[in-house]
Amino acid sequence: MTHVNVGRWSLVLCGLLAAACVGVGVIIGIVITPMTASAQAVKTFEAPAGMILNYVESERTASFEEVITRLGAVIADSDDPELVRQASGWRVYKALEPGPNNNVLYVSFIDPAVPETDYSVVQILNEEVPNEVQQLYDTFNGSFGAGQSLINLELFTDLSGIE
Repeated sequence: MTHVNVGRWSLVLCGLLAAACVGVGVIIGIVITPMTASAQAVKTFEAPAGMILNYVESERTASFEEVITRLGAVIADSDDPELVRQASGWRVYKALEPGPNNNVLYVSFIDPAVPETDYSVVQILNEEVPNEVQQLYDTFNGSFGAGQSLINLELFTDLSGIE
């Protein structure tokens, strides 16, 4: 009898362990999925101008710049007038000073911002060059250190006309 009871308890214990593993897997899947999706988040501006701050690992700046250069070529070759309009106010700057954790800061300054238009680099590339987007996404996404931030800007004062 004792042998049969040990066998049953072993099965029960194995079943409980399997259920616990599945539960942990589900929790990890729920936590990790939003982080992956955030890299692909829609980037639209609600203000007349805006910035996207990109914190890139210092050893991966060539990868980031490769994707941004490809984006520029794709936009230049595009027949989409909305994309060309979107790009007309888009400038990308590279900070000369090192950023947090020695990341390199790239600032996309957009003025004017086209309302309700997605400025996500990956989304634009997906629409324009879908056959290249996976490789470009991997290169782009792999370059980030501290990630990205989107900032909506409203003009406070214009000092350019002061003489």
